[in-house]
Amino acid sequence: MNRILKVLLAVFVLLIGYQASAERIKIQIKPTDILTSASVMRSISFTQLKVKGFENEKTVGAPELPVKSWLIQGTPENIQVQLTNKSFVVMNNTRPYPTQKQLCRCADDKAIEFTMNNEIYQKGLQQVQINYLGDFRGQPISRVDVRLGTYDADLNQVKVMVDVEVDINQPIFSLNPGDDRDYLIIAPDNLAEGVNEFADYKRRQGYNVFIESISSPNNVTAAIQSLIKKYYTDFGIDFAILIGGEKELPMFRLSTSGGSTPSDLPYFTMGGANDYIPDIFASRIVASTPANVAAQLAKAIEFEQKTYINNAGLKSSISIASNEGFNPSDKEYVLAIDKAFNDKLNIAATHFYENDPKSNPKELNTKLAEGAVWLTYLGHGSGTSWPSMYSEYFVKDIAATNNKDAVKPIIIDVACQNGRLISGNLGALFMSTQSTQSNSYGAAAYYGGTVDISWHPPAVMAQGIAFEHIDKNFKHLGEALLAGQLYLATKWNNHSQVVDNLEWYHLQGDPGMNIQF
Repeated sequence: MNRILKVLLAVFVLLIGYQASAERIKIQIKPTDILTSASVMRSISFTQLKVKGFENEKTVGAPELPVKSWLIQGTPENIQVQLTNKSFVVMNNTRPYPTQKQLCRCADDKAIEFTMNNEIYQKGLQQVQINYLGDFRGQPISRVDVRLGTYDADLNQVKVMVDVEVDINQPIFSLNPGDDRDYLIIAPDNLAEGVNEFADYKRRQGYNVFIESISSPNNVTAAIQSLIKKYYTDFGIDFAILIGGEKELPMFRLSTSGGSTPSDLPYFTMGGANDYIPDIFASRIVASTPANVAAQLAKAIEFEQKTYINNAGLKSSISIASNEGFNPSDKEYVLAIDKAFNDKLNIAATHFYENDPKSNPKELNTKLAEGAVWLTYLGHGSGTSWPSMYSEYFVKDIAATNNKDAVKPIIIDVACQNGRLISGNLGALFMSTQSTQSNSYGAAAYYGGTVDISWHPPAVMAQGIAFEHIDKNFKHLGEALLAGQLYLATKWNNHSQVVDNLEWYHLQGDPGMNIQF
């Protein structure tokens, strides 16, 4: 089915339920849930304020007060929000602490200078703010932020709404599992042969698979982008796999807070300018030979077919956390992920904490050899290592994973540089080290950032991937990854930082891999 027909069908379904589409959301906060602590910066007294269950403002330099966000179907101009405030808590002699810039996760990061935006402190921010994020397969999506707290600089007073109704005239957007069936695989001429076995397997599973082999002069971003858009429009492709790293198939260069960023995102957004939501679940295979392409894709087949000699790892996960971070710390992030997996799917986690001598390459490889379905790393990255272990894990250590017969994990890597799409980087080697069709090690899939990434947003995304998959039981890996990015958008009301994260992160593996484990 082509994309136009798919979009029309989706619109028809929306219209059927349109009468019930408006949202009325009740927010109630117990006064005891408002937590405060005193701090002093530059001889100015501040109050650090946190409301249990709510995020704080992410606008740098603005008062750090509670905010609630939703993704809403529609563009900003057709979304209307009405607030009915029934009561609030007044806090006198309270100057809220200003939101600070995001630290980078790169190992040589320097201290960030204290920031306070005096103009915002005097004038405040809009109580309701709407930002367009993009469209998903024809459905426009905007983020609505409702600021629950205000600061009066003249009175040095904070007011927090504790009983409020929010009426929104459009429905909340939620990414739900779909019945996606169409693949496009693009490969340079010298690597195209490596996709044949995978394509045949997917066709036997009922998927439509299109293969495009390209060579110069078509091996440029504009030509590849045009080709993908044609397949999206004419055939409604749901998945795309680019074969080769950034040297074999070029990437766009985007400006983000991590610097000049190699990114594939513009290949897969079809809504024009200011669209940052990919319409196609996509990935890369970093390889230099057809055999290595075939071997990496064979690991995806093994994962979804569960043809392991030892399948005990289907009930195991691995979490690696630095000894850094606060509100929450990296350890607290991974513990929340592990608890969700254990509570809902009975998957038990093995932890590797930076201060624990057991957090070393030998112990990690021993656990990988036993098998694990999921691995989360939160810490620093160098491009070729995980430094935030008691003993650093280098790319050379991947060769000793010895997990050929075990469940190979989906790796979510919250670290700088490791996801760069070139041979020799950590993510690429987890996918390709010792990979032949008869001898395959490492990971089944890898999701990481291509540049220096920020501290909290990628960690929130990592939680969102796990939480959303556990809640909705997505069939396809690409769905869970995008759901995690959208989860971040509802928890982090800094538009540019959300966009950065979408541009940083790339999947290596099969975006349509069945992850209903």
